[in-house]
Amino acid sequence: MTHAMCAPVVAGRVDTPRAESLGLRAGLARADVTVFPIDHYFSAYWAAVRGNHARLDLPPGILTESVTFPGEEVLHDLVREVTPGHAPRFAVIQTEYFAGAGDQWAAAFDGKVRLTPDGATINQALAALGVEATDTADEFDVIGLGALRGNPDHLQTYAALCAELGA
Repeated sequence: MTHAMCAPVVAGRVDTPRAESLGLRAGLARADVTVFPIDHYFSAYWAAVRGNHARLDLPPGILTESVTFPGEEVLHDLVREVTPGHAPRFAVIQTEYFAGAGDQWAAAFDGKVRLTPDGATINQALAALGVEATDTADEFDVIGLGALRGNPDHLQTYAALCAELGA
C-alpha cells in the first residue's frame, strides 16, 4: 500500500478562511494540530510569486535525499499568516512508502529556528510540536496521518503555475 504525501503540520490555532485563501486546505485537523497537504510545486509557486527564495534551516542532505521536499522559507511566511503570533510552531513532513518500504523526512520549527535534529523522523517532529504518543499509538497515528495516503488533486494546479512562471 502506498503512502506518499507532504505537508506542513501546524501547532495551535489556525485561521482556516485565511489558510484557504492561500491555497492551504486542511487534510486533517485536530484540536492542537492542522495538516495542510502540499507539494514542492506549491512552495515553489509561492516563493516565486512573493520573491522569497530563502531556504528553511533544513538538515544537511534532506534536499538531496528527497528532491521533492519543500524547503522554501515562504512556508514559514504562509504559516505565520494563518496563525497568531510571529513565531509559529510547525513541521514540514514527507513520506514516500510503497508496500512498507520507503523513506520519510521531517523538520520542526519554532518560527525559523529548527527544533529537530538532523535525520529526525516524523514522530520526532510531531513530538516537538507537542503531539504525545500513547501506549497504543505513536505520534503519527495519534493525529491520524495514516489516513492521508497521498496529496489531493487540487495541488496539480501548482505544477502548471510553476511552468508558467518558469519556477
